[in-house]
Amino acid sequence: MALDGLVLANVVHELQTSLVGGRIDKIYQTEKEDILITMRNQGNSYKLLLTANSNYPRLHLSTLTKNNNQEPPMFCMLLRKHLGGGKLLEITQPDMERIVCLSIEATNELGDKEIKQLVIEIMGRHSNIILMKQDGTIIDSIKHISLDKSSVREVLPNRTYIRPPSGDKLNPLTVDETTFIQKIQTKELPLFKALYTSFNGLSPVFAQNLCCESHLDSSLVASTLSTGLLGNLFASFNSELKKVKEAHFSPTLYLDEKELPSDFYCFNLVNLESLEHKHFDSMSALLEHFYFERSTHFNVSQKTGDIKKLLHTFLDRSVRKKQIQEKALEEAAHKDLYKIYGELITAYAFQVDTGSTSFTTLNYYEEPYEEITIPLESHLSAIENAQAYYKLYTKAKRTELAAKEQLDIIEEDIKYLQSVLLSLDLLETKEDIDELRSELIEMGYLKKRKGVQKGKSNKKELPYLHFKSTEGHDIYVGKNNYQNDSLTMKFAKPNDLWLHIKDGPGSHVIIKSIDGTPISEEITLEGAMLAAYYSSGKMSSHVPIDYTYKKYVKKIPNAKPGMVIYTNFKTLYVTPTESFVKKLANN
Repeated sequence: MALDGLVLANVVHELQTSLVGGRIDKIYQTEKEDILITMRNQGNSYKLLLTANSNYPRLHLSTLTKNNNQEPPMFCMLLRKHLGGGKLLEITQPDMERIVCLSIEATNELGDKEIKQLVIEIMGRHSNIILMKQDGTIIDSIKHISLDKSSVREVLPNRTYIRPPSGDKLNPLTVDETTFIQKIQTKELPLFKALYTSFNGLSPVFAQNLCCESHLDSSLVASTLSTGLLGNLFASFNSELKKVKEAHFSPTLYLDEKELPSDFYCFNLVNLESLEHKHFDSMSALLEHFYFERSTHFNVSQKTGDIKKLLHTFLDRSVRKKQIQEKALEEAAHKDLYKIYGELITAYAFQVDTGSTSFTTLNYYEEPYEEITIPLESHLSAIENAQAYYKLYTKAKRTELAAKEQLDIIEEDIKYLQSVLLSLDLLETKEDIDELRSELIEMGYLKKRKGVQKGKSNKKELPYLHFKSTEGHDIYVGKNNYQNDSLTMKFAKPNDLWLHIKDGPGSHVIIKSIDGTPISEEITLEGAMLAAYYSSGKMSSHVPIDYTYKKYVKKIPNAKPGMVIYTNFKTLYVTPTESFVKKLANN
């Protein structure tokens, strides 16, 4: 992934074309480190997303991002106060750095017009969004950086803004051939690394591409190359940078062998030409396509970290309980032998000598009849030894019954917890997370949060995952155990097809019948692919999937959500792929 200075230049060009001269309508803080600005310009409405998320920092126009925060955080309120209704005057990218500055003219509390700067720094874990005055005084930032966190610079209110240090890197748009060659020859580094450590805004993937275009081995030590070879490299360098100067961009998404996004750039890259690729009309559309699913899953994983940790704790506890009960069963397996000991001692009590530590006799309870040696307590009489063995037998019998009952309960708990852990991967929105929390509270795994009103919850029914088969059948997938119950027991009709992974946690899948007509093998296979993908067998091959008509699926009485029994089923084996699932989603 290469959101470098050149890709950012492509984004900046798009924003300059669409937004400059426009007015800020609303400002939201959709996530802890995400700002969404809605703007109006020339009769059109736009959404500008700025995110300082350390994993996926970026800046682009958006069509998918929504505001889920009911109460705006302090930084959002501050932006509304200083920038609300403001006019975007200019968007700049200083020295091809991964920094974008928005100059905004807005009215202050006294009615005077002032120019404020909104800066986004795309620097990995050091990314930030900073609001400052025209003179560079910081008003506030989405992340506060004090000297105890960074010895290089402070990012705090009322401090003077200082750009992140770039070392001795040069602006690639202004460098000439002589300077280029001299700069590269000072580097005792592999050639591709010498390139991106010498000039602002270049990524390793672009540096590799320049070496490839110049027919140079990227691993050669830069200082050993001749002036002639470096001149050829500069020609490729200059040609690519000319595209940036003239805004001749070609946003390109590269796909791996599974047809999934693997990389992107603002030009076609020679070193990635072996990969399948797809062109986009704008870099914003490409970035949103590339990052949306990744950032969504990351945000969900952040918000469900406490749930996952708690579920693993309960799961580990259940596994330990299971081991204890299995050990008890193993010990209880000797109960019949205790009974035989008691019976034999009783039958031959007259032959047992007082004070004996053992007694050998013929075991006529098991064929072939063989001699058996019975351990004895020397201080007990024969009848007392027999009674002791009867007590052991009775105790082992009770233990066995209790252990079997407990094992059934523990097994159900383990299956349920595994299914909830699996459903964490299906969460997409805040509402999904809230619904899962409600389920866990009702099941007794989570405590109700303070401030939540007691009584019947006004739960909003969330939509199931929805797909279309190649023949037009609607296919639905439950996102959690409540949805699995609802999907199967309420939503599905008797002649709809029900699918689920065999002997493992997974989502319930329903293929809707069209006018009662039988569902073909091809459509059943597509449903099985979804059942395998949304199950514990997602990363496996030849996953067994059971399928039957919904009328043969019954709810287990008093069982946890999502637990059912089914009959009249068949099994088929599939290997799920993400590309196939996305194809059905796009249908």
